[in-house]
Amino acid sequence: MEPHILLAQLRSLLERAPDLEQYTAASNEHQIWLAQAHALVSRWDRVEAVAVRTSSSFLGNRLTREGHISSIYGAIHRAIADLELQIPADAQENFGAGDVYDFFNALNKVIASAENTIYVVDPYLDQSVFDHYLVSRKDEVSIRLLTDKNAETLVPAKDKYNAQHGDILELRRSKRIHDRLIFIDGYVCWLIGQSVKDAAKAKPTYLVQAPPDIVPEKLVNYDEIWDEATRL
Repeated sequence: MEPHILLAQLRSLLERAPDLEQYTAASNEHQIWLAQAHALVSRWDRVEAVAVRTSSSFLGNRLTREGHISSIYGAIHRAIADLELQIPADAQENFGAGDVYDFFNALNKVIASAENTIYVVDPYLDQSVFDHYLVSRKDEVSIRLLTDKNAETLVPAKDKYNAQHGDILELRRSKRIHDRLIFIDGYVCWLIGQSVKDAAKAKPTYLVQAPPDIVPEKLVNYDEIWDEATRL
């Protein structure tokens, strides 16, 4: 996983952390979060990941729980701090006019990072989203495309895509959208300065992670728009 994408995933992980002081082995929320913590830290440092896994297995002991929680959070914070030092502040964020390939490469890595869901909101999507970006999607990852202006022209591509890959892609149209953004797995949100179809062609653009604390509310808002949008 690219360092800037791993950093985004780790920041999101911290933002949605459950209350481990109330840990129970039967809690799906706790177990899923701990598994994700181990998986992400292992992509940064395997030795640190072993410590996360070991501490996770001892959370059931109330007498030593606080120390093990500290160990888990310590590894995550160390990973974030190290990655922040490795990555320039504007790395994979700003793209000048003409940097079409660099943007293409960066957005494909974002798409490839999804493990479960991809939700693209862009009022001006065209077929390039199929030809250039969704090819990097992992198998079994479902897709939602919410667009407006060229919606009908995407229907044939959507139908052919589902015919080949199974019914994993939904397409809807809404006039209520103006921003361009991509939700990955419902946890991480990336903001795009221009429509995907025009990004970096003639004007500078950006691809930046939205602050993790605003993602849940933003996702709720766009889910509401999705629910009211026209199915195509």
